Amino acid sequence: MAAEAFITEALAAAIRGRRLDTFDSDSPWAACLPPLLRALGHDDDARELIEALPHFAKELELLDIRNVLVNLGYESSPLKTRADRIASELYPCLFVADDSLLVICRDKHGDVACFDAMQRRWRQGEPPALNGTAYLFTERDDAQPRTASGESWTFRLMMRFKSLLLHLLLMTGLINLVALAVPLFVMVVYDKVIGSHSSDSLPYMIAGISILLLADLLLRNLRARLLGHVAGRLDYLIGTSVFQQLLRLPPIYTERSTMNAQLNRIRQFDTLRDFFTGSNAANLLELPFALLFLGVIAALAGPIVFVPIAMAGAYALFGLFWMPHLKSRLRAAANTRNNHQRMLMQTLDGRDEIKAVGGETRWWARFRELSGESVNASRASYMANAVLNTVSQALMTLAAVAVVGLGAEAVIAGEMSVGALIATMALVWRVLSPLQAAFLSANRIEQVLKAARQINQLMKLPVEKQHGKSSLLRHETQGHIRCERVSFRYAQDQNPALLGVSLEAHPGEFVAITGSTGSGKSTLLKLIAGMYRPQAGSLSVDTLDLRQLNAIEWRRAIAYVPQETRLFHGSIAQNMRLNNPLASDARIERALDDAGILDDVRAMPEGIHSRLDDISSRNLPPGVLRGLSMARAFLTPGRILLLDEPGASLDDASDARFIEQIRRLKGRRTIIMVSHRPSHIRLADKAILLEQGSIAFSGAPDEAIQKIMEKAK
Repeated sequence: MAAEAFITEALAAAIRGRRLDTFDSDSPWAACLPPLLRALGHDDDARELIEALPHFAKELELLDIRNVLVNLGYESSPLKTRADRIASELYPCLFVADDSLLVICRDKHGDVACFDAMQRRWRQGEPPALNGTAYLFTERDDAQPRTASGESWTFRLMMRFKSLLLHLLLMTGLINLVALAVPLFVMVVYDKVIGSHSSDSLPYMIAGISILLLADLLLRNLRARLLGHVAGRLDYLIGTSVFQQLLRLPPIYTERSTMNAQLNRIRQFDTLRDFFTGSNAANLLELPFALLFLGVIAALAGPIVFVPIAMAGAYALFGLFWMPHLKSRLRAAANTRNNHQRMLMQTLDGRDEIKAVGGETRWWARFRELSGESVNASRASYMANAVLNTVSQALMTLAAVAVVGLGAEAVIAGEMSVGALIATMALVWRVLSPLQAAFLSANRIEQVLKAARQINQLMKLPVEKQHGKSSLLRHETQGHIRCERVSFRYAQDQNPALLGVSLEAHPGEFVAITGSTGSGKSTLLKLIAGMYRPQAGSLSVDTLDLRQLNAIEWRRAIAYVPQETRLFHGSIAQNMRLNNPLASDARIERALDDAGILDDVRAMPEGIHSRLDDISSRNLPPGVLRGLSMARAFLTPGRILLLDEPGASLDDASDARFIEQIRRLKGRRTIIMVSHRPSHIRLADKAILLEQGSIAFSGAPDEAIQKIMEKAK
């Protein structure tokens, strides 16, 4: 399906063409967005508006409108009221009624005006007397509040649900009161109805308990729905917040970890959602009300109340003894599963290399060994967990036997009735069931707490982006780059990747950086691109130190072509607009033409709107892939172009086309290129040779090439 089929793409096209005021749509929600944005003063920042829109939305709804405003830095709160009773200080607002959708604001003369999104027309004067919900917007001070030192992010998140959690606790209290009525009903039936051989009151009692059981059923259903709502909201908030935090972290925090390790770390966050969607949360809510049942048992059976208390102590003692053993077995099983999964990922990613070297037999033998270790570790963890379950059931059975034995003695002695004994048995079960569930869930609860601690640590890490734009980048950069004694190392126990590097690139100058593998070429380029921060020395653009700039805004102001071309799921146009969402289709085609691949793209089924996936991306010729990466760089209006090994995997024709592109760009942009190819280095105005993180030579490209050749001999 073409991109234009999505209403958000139509909105984005209107924003790019400065046609938002005249944008028309069949959707009333889409129609109300432009006047609302204009009233809030956000219709002039085209890039921010496009990035705030939802992706791939065929239709807009109220939730989408509120999310757009959240992305723009506005919180929205609903208020049930009548439209004409909204205080003017609260304008602009979005008013939603059964058959009306209004944007209420003040026009440029200060008069009250209403935009009717259903009729697509403005009305001057006071709003109509309609009952509905007004959504009021307030500007946030910070798009992502930072957590203070010692403050728990997850605790602060849970406090957003404190009213719902209180409702859940009260609902659980009512459920337990209803559950208390059942054993008491059984006791009355045994002692009063059966004992007196009188069934006159039995129908009324059955009717009453039936009503209570129906209420119990309804309450449990409501609690399950409320828990599901809380779980869904937590899953969404934690998932989106963690994903946003990962995107905003400096690359050095994540790029040195394996993909499998990062995925496993993210999967651990799912335990918070699973905790609320499973039975663990309900059992935890039941636990405090065990005291209620203990009090009733003490009133009915006296000393027998010490049986469940003793069983609770037995659970605790056995847990202290067995839990460390169980945790070690579970940890060993998890490690073997991770190793097993890591090898599967390596196999799928490097299957061609394994077959090329004829290593199938050896690789299969390694996989068989890992599979055996995984099976043995899983078996050990299963046996340890089976012991836990067996002891838990045994303690429950022992408690039942003890209650029956002591209760029988009390009944024989005339200290309690048969009905009281039966009721006590049911109540003891009600006490021990949540205790047993908590005992069996102790490891899961610890995993939840561990996941919460990891989320807290993640959310405390310093991110690159702060809310708002960097005013230091609002003027166009001239492209003057200066590095003065820059040093950088990836870890404390590693040698410096760069040590005291100084270089200067004047506006419009072309600087080639070369050197052996591991000499620090790509690291230097990433420092200039703002991917890393210098640990010593200074790096400046024009007269500004890069540390003064917002890293994300800086990368948007330059063109950076990494060594490996990576395209993402979506159309070619969407991939092109990652760094410049304001680019029109015509501008994209000009960039593709400059990269020399416009004819290749036009030959695809839907041109620039052809969709890419993993298979289609891999099937593209290397020259086209590199051309798409270059075209994406050409779309950036910045005057600085950073190229990391642009000639990698190019054939002769593609390389000649690239050389011609660079010749056309010389003098128009400041170009810093990392390359091994002499044909590329000779294009530069100046060449820099790096050796072991330091500059070994800086001067004419031909001299740098000669030194490389001498070193190769």
